[in-house]
Amino acid sequence: MTASLDRLLPATSYLEEAFLRWVLSPAVGAAIMPHVHSQYPVTVNDRTYRLDYLIAGASLQLAVELDGFAFHSDRAAFTYDRLRQNDLAASGLTVLRFSYDAVRSDTARCVAQLQAMLRQDAALARFVIDTPRVDVPDMAGDPMRAADPPHYMQRETGREYFAGARSQVDRRPLRACQDEALAALANYYASGGRHAATVMAVGSGKTALGVTAALSFTRRRVLVVTPGSVIRGTFAKALDPGAPGNVLYGLAGGPLLPGARPPATLVLDADEQQISRASREQLLAADILVTNFHALGTGEEPGHLLAKLEPDDIDFIVVDEAHIAASASYQRLFAHFHAARTLLMSACFQRLDGKPIDADVVYRYRLVDSIADGSAKNLRMHRFAPDAAATVYEAVWPDGRCEEITGRDALLAALGDERKMARITAQSDAPIRQVMRVTRACLETQAKLLAPIKPRVLFAAMGERHAEQIARIAEEHGIACATLHHSMSPTAIAATRRRFESDSGDLQGIVQLRMLGQGYDFPPITVVVPIRPYGSFGEFYQFIGRGMRVLRYPGLAADRQYLDVVCHAELGLEDHLEAVCAENDMDPALVHDTPPIDAGPLADDPAPRDGEGGALGPAVPSGLDAFVLYERGSVEERVVHDLDRVEARRAERELQLMAQRYAVYAQNADAPVPFEQFVEYMRRLTGGR
Repeated sequence: MTASLDRLLPATSYLEEAFLRWVLSPAVGAAIMPHVHSQYPVTVNDRTYRLDYLIAGASLQLAVELDGFAFHSDRAAFTYDRLRQNDLAASGLTVLRFSYDAVRSDTARCVAQLQAMLRQDAALARFVIDTPRVDVPDMAGDPMRAADPPHYMQRETGREYFAGARSQVDRRPLRACQDEALAALANYYASGGRHAATVMAVGSGKTALGVTAALSFTRRRVLVVTPGSVIRGTFAKALDPGAPGNVLYGLAGGPLLPGARPPATLVLDADEQQISRASREQLLAADILVTNFHALGTGEEPGHLLAKLEPDDIDFIVVDEAHIAASASYQRLFAHFHAARTLLMSACFQRLDGKPIDADVVYRYRLVDSIADGSAKNLRMHRFAPDAAATVYEAVWPDGRCEEITGRDALLAALGDERKMARITAQSDAPIRQVMRVTRACLETQAKLLAPIKPRVLFAAMGERHAEQIARIAEEHGIACATLHHSMSPTAIAATRRRFESDSGDLQGIVQLRMLGQGYDFPPITVVVPIRPYGSFGEFYQFIGRGMRVLRYPGLAADRQYLDVVCHAELGLEDHLEAVCAENDMDPALVHDTPPIDAGPLADDPAPRDGEGGALGPAVPSGLDAFVLYERGSVEERVVHDLDRVEARRAERELQLMAQRYAVYAQNADAPVPFEQFVEYMRRLTGGR
């Protein structure tokens, strides 16, 4: 008896194994094997795609594409999928697609369709079986199982935990966006994909997605890599079954693993468990390893993690804050565990170096989605735009001679470099005072809206002396403020944070230097003030993201909450704000061209000019010191997102969810009603929600 093709041809997922066993094997004889190629690479216009299977004949090049789900939950994934198919068609390939549900429920039709295509090629037609024997597939009803490993691989892993945990994961407690992302990942991995990325905006619950993906797609052992101790601690808590609000059993909608034991988790590079002290036996005893990417090491020293683990010890890697994943540490990690599936998660759609994330983005949950779902605050920008012709600068020449220069053009003529303007603006008192007035007004407005919650403000500075200058000016404007930077002792940092974060604390503002970054989410931050330029969009987006999460408080509706971004036009942040608009299908002109809500000129500030900014030292490297002494201008207040667009996106997401429900209903109904009628019925059933 000839062996089934699922035992002769390679499969990287259970869906591929199912196709080989229940569709290809009944359709053709085993002699077709030399014509069938698994995970076949095809390059079209500098893009390389991997086909699940290529069946190559004399005239027919048949690309077999397998889909875990018969529908797409995300518009970007749907669009990518169609463009991919167009590229494959342009290369001369004929594409034949089979979904998990089609293989499971309509097997005979799948076999017939495949045979009909193969008969069109003389070299392949001779392998077609005239009277195929089609068995009823022994496949689980949940298409999520499409991404499971083939049965032979499950037997060879030597670890029992994930084989059992996969079938016990209950997706019902997940939020809609988390479940959609998980479905997109299942579809991607089931089709042979290896390096996936998800772009998940603030409020989406990336940690819960990472944990659920680890439970769903790991075969032997998972490695979770975080950019620092804050997020490492977040994952440690999420995986600790005894911690309040843990992901395994403490989600608001119920347990993720009902009735199942938790995975054995080892959190590395914490005080009590340094990587250098962890033995290989300890590492292999864990189902999930959580570590900081700084602690990965090069693998050249015995104490390094990469030296203790063999390439096949890890088969799934979760990376949080993946916008920094271009670093050498990450590249060594991916190269070492070269066969592992990877999941890169980030709220930012660009790496810190400005390039796209180096993986296949299978799902995007954008800021507009998070706002529409009530998880993120509305975003509002207040931009002080000085009258460039009326701004007064003080120029100090190398010989000590001081000169007042009026007008931006005149100063640029002296400087010869427009890029130096941002440092001049950021380090001078006058622009900070203008920004601080707006900040004070925003805090007063927020205090009335959020009462009894005290709104907080987060500033970003360029250096310690600059931070001290900002804090001093904030205090002069009635904002209790302190500085936070890495040169402070851990005790001083903790004490300052308590004063800022506690409801009874005395601080309303903090000026930070590259601190309180990834993983720091404190919803009472309702005003963010970048008083520094940002060359990287990712770094800018991470900073404003610290205040995006909505406050959960009785009587305080999410759609009434705003994050105020206060900035100065001279800092050159408009490109970054335009990028936010473009990513969310919002008109970038909103930042510049919409009539301002309040464009009245600020009250003149005849503050003393003597010594303003002079204590900071050189602002530009040319030998010429320059400081803003006085400026007049207006405040432009704009809602960065379009309220109509947010409402439209809310309706769009509702329709997508209805489409998913209808697809499941239609597959199981003998005479399904039209989609429009189904939507009307579901809306009546849920009270219009």
